[in-house]
Amino acid sequence: MMKPKLIVTHFSPDIDAVGAIWVLKRFNREFADAKIAFVPAGNKISPKKSRGFDVVHVDTGLGPFDHHQSNNYTSAARLVWDSLKKERGLVDEATERVVDLVTAYDQADFLGWKEAMEDRAEMAIYHVIDGWKAAYPGKNRKYVEWGMIYFDGLYQSIKSKIAAKKTIEEKGVEFKTRWGKGIACETKNDKVLEIAEKMGYAVVVKREKDGFLRIYALKNMGVDLTGAYEKFKKVDTKATWYLHPSKCILLNGSRKKPGMKPSNLSLEEVVKIIGGS
Repeated sequence: MMKPKLIVTHFSPDIDAVGAIWVLKRFNREFADAKIAFVPAGNKISPKKSRGFDVVHVDTGLGPFDHHQSNNYTSAARLVWDSLKKERGLVDEATERVVDLVTAYDQADFLGWKEAMEDRAEMAIYHVIDGWKAAYPGKNRKYVEWGMIYFDGLYQSIKSKIAAKKTIEEKGVEFKTRWGKGIACETKNDKVLEIAEKMGYAVVVKREKDGFLRIYALKNMGVDLTGAYEKFKKVDTKATWYLHPSKCILLNGSRKKPGMKPSNLSLEEVVKIIGGS
């Protein structure tokens, strides 16, 4: 019978300690239900407290998953992930990118980033963990628990980002508008809207197989979707259409408002209307 698993890290866990725990618990099934214990930074757990457990130390203890005994550019999260890749043959671009971010923060690279002094930079988990420690002192288990949820969300977001870029590049249909280039895709991935705008497309059309449409436009390019909105209402009268006050978002269907009726228009028909509006 296998011993229960115990992951040990340091008190007041930081982004690297939490990130390393996340990698270990999410990508090694044997540790999915592992208990967490805390020790002073650099220490190992005592034999008495670890009796009966299969113990792994992360970001402390100067073992294989602690990087404080060297000056290498790495992190505990990176050491755990590299070990799992080698042992289990894992390949996952999203995890690579999450681990790269953890390492960059743990190595203080963020101090030289362009937006380091902006308030929006404070939304990064590195700073939020510090905020938790100020608001809820000594809640080590909570920092790990909340951090795990954060990393789950970050991982899924980066996976969607990777998939969205691939969809745009491989399946996107470019078209002309009077404001600049547009791109249309048939996909469920909402990240397509954000990524395409970041790539510089003036108008982005996302159509799902059930007919629901989301049309986004860049505000700084003077786009006004009012004309397209009026045309859609005329040619597809049974569908539910909503034009955002900004005139840059046109929706047919929303998770925020169930019950909207989907459009019967094909992706090609939608592109033709927007291109001619």
